[in-house]
Amino acid sequence: MTIDPRSPDFDPTALLAEITEATAQLLGSVERLDDQAVREPCALPDWTRGHLLTHLARNADALCNLLTWAATGERHEAYPKPGQRTEDIEAGAGRTAEQLATDLRDAGQRFAEAAARLTPEQWRSTVERPTGGPQPATRIPWWRLEEVYIHHVDLDLGFSPAHWPTEFTGPALEMTAERFTNPAYAKKVETPFRLYAEDTARTVGVGCDPAEKEHLLVRGPEPALLAWLIGRSNGDGLVVEPFDALPAVPAWN
Repeated sequence: MTIDPRSPDFDPTALLAEITEATAQLLGSVERLDDQAVREPCALPDWTRGHLLTHLARNADALCNLLTWAATGERHEAYPKPGQRTEDIEAGAGRTAEQLATDLRDAGQRFAEAAARLTPEQWRSTVERPTGGPQPATRIPWWRLEEVYIHHVDLDLGFSPAHWPTEFTGPALEMTAERFTNPAYAKKVETPFRLYAEDTARTVGVGCDPAEKEHLLVRGPEPALLAWLIGRSNGDGLVVEPFDALPAVPAWN
C-alpha cells in the first residue's frame, strides 16, 4: 500500500488507517498535558500549545468541509469566511487540557467518519484549499496526515522528525519541493538546489531537475532534510556541496 497521493495505485481510504495511528500517537502526547502545559509556548512563533491543539482540531473540521464538497458536488470552503481560522484558534486556545484533548479527539473522529463515507466516484471530485488551486479530493487524507505528523513535532513534547516514517518523509519531501516551484503557492525558491537523502538514496530538485549537477547539493538523513525544508529545523548537521551556507527556503505555511 502506498501513501503517496500522486501514485496511480493510491487508495485514499487505505490512508485512513495511517491517519488513525498518527492521531493516536498525537493524542498519547496530548493526554499527558495539564492545564499549565497547554498554556506554555509550542515550537511555532507566538502560539501556545493550546493554540496549536485548537488549530489541529479546526483543521480536521476544515477538511471535513472539503469532504462535504467532494460528496455533494457543491462548493464548501475549508473556512467559510475570511479570518475564521484565526478567530477560531484564538477563541479555543485558552481552554483546559481536557477540553483541548476532547475537542481534538472528536474532530479527528468526525474527519475519519466523513472520509469513510465517500464513494470512489466522489473521491475523484475536485476541491480547493485557500492556497494551491484546484486539486483532487484524494489529496485530502494526505493533507490531514501531514498536519498531524508535522504539528506533533511542533508541540515540543519529544516527538521529533526522526519519528516520521519513511513512507511519509519521501513523498512529503518531493511534494514540498514541488510546492516551492508551483505558481499556485507563490513560494518560489530564489536559488535552485538539490537534496540527497543519505538514508534512502532519494534525490530531489528544488526549483531544478535533480540531475542538474551544477546546482548546490544539500545532503543528510531524509527526515532532517524535510524538517529543514519546512522550517522545523535550522539545518544543523546537513552538508552543503560544494561547501557553502544552506540556501534560503520560503515559508512552508
